[in-house]
Amino acid sequence: MYSLVRPILFRFDAEKAHHFTLNSLRSIEKLGLLPKVDSHTRPTELMGLQLPNPVGLAAGLDKNGECIDAFAALGFGFVEIGTVTPKPQPGNPQPRLFRVPEHQGIINRMGFNNHGIDAMIRNIENSRFKGILGINIGKNAVTPIENAADDYLICLEKAYAHASYITVNISSPNQKTCVPCRAATS
Repeated sequence: MYSLVRPILFRFDAEKAHHFTLNSLRSIEKLGLLPKVDSHTRPTELMGLQLPNPVGLAAGLDKNGECIDAFAALGFGFVEIGTVTPKPQPGNPQPRLFRVPEHQGIINRMGFNNHGIDAMIRNIENSRFKGILGINIGKNAVTPIENAADDYLICLEKAYAHASYITVNISSPNQKTCVPCRAATS
């Protein structure tokens, strides 16, 4: 399937291909056309959580929790969404996602673009997913470093009831205002 879709996706810039893929996955899942993969292939316990298998989806792909059900149908043992911030923010200026085909890689300089924690919580509440859900939280770019803890607390309080676990993202190199967080924690 990938060999058929890849030439189409590579006609778009990387970020447009990313959005196209997420929108397509969401649509296919809502229509019931996404075959459900049995995720209970190798049950694993991690941090007191019972995972159906040890392969999960890391944060960054679905920043707003819009495709939780689609990723669950693909058989991931857990799904982590985000990074989400208290308020919506656009992230870094475009272009900010670059392909490196010779290394089969991508350079991500997105900068925590997201619709905010309230929008994410609505998406979670509209989801049918009952598996292991991680929520990755961050601070807004406009928040001064001395107030970063306030942003994390806002997200933590809103996400806590909906998450199996929460990841606190304090050191993203993609957001200039997080660099002091790294220095302060070193």
